[in-house]
Amino acid sequence: ATTEIYTLSLHDALPISIIYIANLSLIHFFGALIYVFPWYQYGDPKIVLSGFRQATYGILAFAFGSLVLAPHFLRVFRLSRLNSTVKTTVPRLLSKLPKTYFLLGIISYFILTPIIGRLPTLNALVSTGIQLMVVGICLGCWQAWCEKDRKKLRNWLLIAFSFPFITIVNQGFLGYGTIMLITVLLFVARFYPPKGKVIIAGILLAYLGLTFYQGYMRDRVELRAVIWGGSSVANRVEELWLTISKPEWFNPVSVEQLERIDARLNQNTLVGAAVENLRSTQNYAHGETLWEAILALVPRALWPEKPIYAGSPGIVSKYTGLEFAFGTSVGVGQVMEFYINFGTVGVVIGFLFLGIIIAVIDIMAGYYLLAGNGQKFCFWFLPGLAFMQVGGSLVGVTSSAGAGIGVAYLASKYPLR
Repeated sequence: ATTEIYTLSLHDALPISIIYIANLSLIHFFGALIYVFPWYQYGDPKIVLSGFRQATYGILAFAFGSLVLAPHFLRVFRLSRLNSTVKTTVPRLLSKLPKTYFLLGIISYFILTPIIGRLPTLNALVSTGIQLMVVGICLGCWQAWCEKDRKKLRNWLLIAFSFPFITIVNQGFLGYGTIMLITVLLFVARFYPPKGKVIIAGILLAYLGLTFYQGYMRDRVELRAVIWGGSSVANRVEELWLTISKPEWFNPVSVEQLERIDARLNQNTLVGAAVENLRSTQNYAHGETLWEAILALVPRALWPEKPIYAGSPGIVSKYTGLEFAFGTSVGVGQVMEFYINFGTVGVVIGFLFLGIIIAVIDIMAGYYLLAGNGQKFCFWFLPGLAFMQVGGSLVGVTSSAGAGIGVAYLASKYPLR
């Protein structure tokens, strides 16, 4: 191990809960905020408020579960003996882990996904394997900070900033890469000491992110026509560069820009529609989708006839009463899924349990991070990233979490030192 010993707060190494709240806020907070502006009158404010109210209940319950109830579960993992700060070293074996995990993620994304990405069970493993890029970069940033190597830290962050561009060029989607980038940035923000600089940088990046989002949404049809049309990588990059070179700076007074936010970053409209629809029909799911999420843990290789698939097929239409164009992808989201099962009570209890589960995962991952055990950190952190699918179904979360455990286990079987 390195000769230096670092005294660090365990709390500083716990990012997953913060990342989760940030992702949940991304599809609920901004969508509600724009309806505060008197010049924006697009959808039904009452529907949006109804959905935002359920999301607020969920976040409050999540916070209570993670901050108040989760510490009582620490005894299960015998972590109650930890003090507020612990001493840790950075073992030499960690030096190759970041690059190894990152390389495995690259292989999963660019090589394995096109070959076996659609095969049952293997597709879940490969999709989760892509997240090893995130694990590798997070470990690389942590190691660079502990070694006081600012250049290495900057290089890892620059790689993370490429995620949104990679997913656009390769798949035509901005969201996947954005979530990966947010994960890395918030992970680093938890231990990076100049908090004032972190806040200023966060505000600046949020503005730049909204600006890039406006250009992407403006040119999305043309971008996807090139990307999905089988064009070469060079042509895809060129098309993306045309979008980047013509930035549409975010302007909260622009109704057109607010409509773009409302279109893709406002899950409150769908949640509110479900609330209003179920108030009249009372046709709740009564735990059906939650049971399916549990069954999704069983690999399809062991249960070939399993009638459960990730995604939200028909769920949103069924419980909101809304009709969508054929082929349109509409995520149910965790707030709506808890609500359609047991109403507001379901939202509160569901997020209460999520808060406990994610906080325990957080603490275990942080404990092994401080202990310098990168492989066990991955064993907890990788499944924890599955919960970041806040706009998808719980079936997708549980199947990804199970695959995350499998991928972390397989990765630990190889000599990564």
